[in-house]
Amino acid sequence: MAAACPAALADIAAMPLAERIGRMLLLGFIGSSAETEGADVIADHLAHRRIGGVLFLRHNVRSREGAESSARRFGEIDPAAWMAIDQEGGLVQRLSRDLGYTHIPRAMQVAENRTPDEAGELYAMGAAEFRTAGFNMNLAPVADLHDPDNAVIGRHGRAYGTDGSTIAAYAGAFIEAYEAAGTVCAIKHFPGHGRSRGDSHDGFVDISQTWSEAELAPFEQLIAMGRAHIIMGGHLTLRALDPSGAPVTVSQPILEGVLRERMGYRGVIMTDDLDMAAIRQNYDQREAVIRSIEAGNDIIMLSNSAAPDPELPQRIVDWVIAAISEGRLTEARIDASVARLDVLRARVA
Repeated sequence: MAAACPAALADIAAMPLAERIGRMLLLGFIGSSAETEGADVIADHLAHRRIGGVLFLRHNVRSREGAESSARRFGEIDPAAWMAIDQEGGLVQRLSRDLGYTHIPRAMQVAENRTPDEAGELYAMGAAEFRTAGFNMNLAPVADLHDPDNAVIGRHGRAYGTDGSTIAAYAGAFIEAYEAAGTVCAIKHFPGHGRSRGDSHDGFVDISQTWSEAELAPFEQLIAMGRAHIIMGGHLTLRALDPSGAPVTVSQPILEGVLRERMGYRGVIMTDDLDMAAIRQNYDQREAVIRSIEAGNDIIMLSNSAAPDPELPQRIVDWVIAAISEGRLTEARIDASVARLDVLRARVA
């Protein structure tokens, strides 16, 4: 992904700091239609440019009309805002067959029964529905390695295979199909969740004893193919890459050191949901947000569901401005993220 030009950086620097920080926030809400109080809160945040996009989870997608009415309302307020949802296929398909959408098989089944080109045709159908429904950011595909003993990825067939080339071929076809429909995709879960023995929804997952360098291969190949525009880190502890034991989400040695410097990645990095137990049980919310930005994340994703706070974006702005005044962060660091996000937005403009 190309870097922003000096003129673009000047335009970013001229924006109010609060708005620049808001661009980095992908916020969830409570509610399953456009007429709920939670949707009203999101609408107000978008109208005042406090957030850069909206995260939809399972509880937001109880009906087709409810999900699409929410996305439509939010998109009308800010057409440039991200409307993000998990739509891998298989177990993780929020816009599901039960709601009248086309069923997309799980990744392992796709790889077993279709060539990458044939997979691309299948994904093109799903992508068209996805975009028509009002969404423009798919929190998929999975680039983890398959391990049948893994309870989170392998058991549910969410991975395409056991080698980097196979995974990159199918994940690349997925991304190409969704990009052609005007959607960006977040590749997950860097640096590899496939051989883990735990679920980061419940707490930190230490992959130090099970992870191998081979798990970087799908990400490396997707970067080389020009298909990697968003990479999502996992709430994973990997002492081989960060001896401190800090999870990837808040690990500068892994995100900046390995992903950016060693692997040459220039795109957007995003957190997994900071409301997940792995983070919530180990950091207070302020520290989680600041450390995530320090580590190199450009999108801070918060479902705001564990203890819903209608003023969370304003609080985050205050936290980040305080961290800048304390010297922990700089405005230049914020501007770098906004510049990467602007390049990403241009892909779907």
